[in-house]
Amino acid sequence: MRRRPVSERPPAPDCGYCREHTREEPHGDTVRDAFDAIYAHWYPQVLRWARRRCPDAHEAEDVVQQVFTEAWLHSARYCPRRGELGPWLYGITAHKATDARTASVRRYEVFRRLAQGRPAEPVDDCARAVERLGITGAAAALPDGRREILFLAHYLDLTQPEIARRLGLPLGTVKSHTRRALKALAQLVTDRDEPAPRPAPRPGRRSRTRL
Repeated sequence: MRRRPVSERPPAPDCGYCREHTREEPHGDTVRDAFDAIYAHWYPQVLRWARRRCPDAHEAEDVVQQVFTEAWLHSARYCPRRGELGPWLYGITAHKATDARTASVRRYEVFRRLAQGRPAEPVDDCARAVERLGITGAAAALPDGRREILFLAHYLDLTQPEIARRLGLPLGTVKSHTRRALKALAQLVTDRDEPAPRPAPRPGRRSRTRL
């Protein structure tokens, strides 16, 4: 965890663990230093727990950050007399990992249905966005790689560096694929919305006019 200047750090929480392991009042740098020590000691173990539940390495890293953020903000909930710190952190990890996996499954389902040219479930926010834009069929016509990048960027609100890390691609590749996908999508939507040309009359036939 990167150490921030004291002036930039949030106020120290009422940390039960820190009260047990410091002789000073649980405020200021004493608590922060104690929590930094907790982070350094428990980070490898929490990461192992997260990786067991989250196959995606980046997702596991996100879970770890959420765990320690939760531990910092709500450290008063931990009472050392009720048990060791490890089980408390493990419980937070299990909860955050379950939330992450649930969100990942929902994202995959939305993307799978988009890839098949079908709208996602109406209860999903992504589905409503797709239906409002009316581009489900056009998105399905894009190449798989570009469609996935476009989906991650515009429906999941991931930044291009986040997409690059998630897909294991160079940032430049993500940027170029995004430009090409948007250009192709715009053309597909334009072609779809243009009215079909009326068939030309057959030569040699005269229209019959009834009197």
